[in-house]
Amino acid sequence: MELVLAEIKDVPIIHKVMIQVFQEYATAPPPSSALSETVESIEQGIQAGEQAFIGYMEREPVAMVRFKLSTQGIYFFRLPIIPERQGARAS
Repeated sequence: MELVLAEIKDVPIIHKVMIQVFQEYATAPPPSSALSETVESIEQGIQAGEQAFIGYMEREPVAMVRFKLSTQGIYFFRLPIIPERQGARAS
């Protein structure tokens, strides 16, 4: 797997992976708040200091993680992995 530090231009990829994975939880009680996020809201988060890594396998985005650095450490959130790649070994 290749991990790439996302840039603002990558926000649509972040959103696509997140929605694709969290859609599975659309009917869960309560549904995941990830499904209410938009490209714009993610972009605002990135502009406010959030960061993200996108994981690529065979040049396709298959995972991502968003995080925020603070003086207390790192806060990770939204760690979706495409179901077909969950448990997959990187080549």
